[in-house]
Amino acid sequence: MLIREQQKTLTSLEMELAAARQEGFVSKHLSEVNQTPKKKPVVVVGILTGFGRKSHRDAIRKAWMGNGRALNSMESQKGIVVRFVIGRSANRGDSLDRSIDNENKQTNDIFILENHVEAPEELPNKTKLFFAHAAENWDADFFAKINDDVYVNVDALVNTLAAHSGKPRVYIGCMKSGEVFSEQGQKWYEPDWWKFGDGKTYFRHASGEMFVISQALAKFISINRSILRAYAHDDISVGSWFIGLDVKHIDERKFCCSSWSSGALCSGV
Repeated sequence: MLIREQQKTLTSLEMELAAARQEGFVSKHLSEVNQTPKKKPVVVVGILTGFGRKSHRDAIRKAWMGNGRALNSMESQKGIVVRFVIGRSANRGDSLDRSIDNENKQTNDIFILENHVEAPEELPNKTKLFFAHAAENWDADFFAKINDDVYVNVDALVNTLAAHSGKPRVYIGCMKSGEVFSEQGQKWYEPDWWKFGDGKTYFRHASGEMFVISQALAKFISINRSILRAYAHDDISVGSWFIGLDVKHIDERKFCCSSWSSGALCSGV
């Protein structure tokens, strides 16, 4: 009888977990359930990377991310979770996939999107999946996306975000309105150029080098991932998802990573 009751309880918990995942509200890895509770994350930083860019990852580990105990300490003591984000090879299980798996066994700092195929044109969907899955796995106040050629002052980042703590729906970044390229063959060609007003400039959005969204917006992406439109570029895509929402756009010049300007907390390489 006791075994039957335990089986019923386990089945019930599994059903609740599946339902929670469906809604996008699972906040922790299953492997963390029996571990000592850690400090609630302030921010989860996803560094979007790709195959053949291990030198970039190693440079970031050495410069500001750390590894091993240093990485764990930053997470447990400062509430800063940092992971590289990558999908899978189109030829599933090939040498590219094996290389990433082997690297992750050594570093344990790569967040692998199992159902995403790595390709330059899929970057907007990759960014969307990062926010969706990160919101399901971490109960953080903020979620940040950066490129793997950007160096970040993480302490300055947390101090900056503290000023926006408690605000329900914030979108923080180096805001811009770039040119829309309508001619096919151009590097930044936008197939849907005609949707953007006069077809010459985009709406206001955060630069893709680095930007941050609050938990509510990450959960919004998680729940609505199947119907959110992806444009040619990930920064444009993310900006488009928030246009019709009650979202506070914060033009934070410290997030302009083109160079180490006065007060900047990031730098592009």
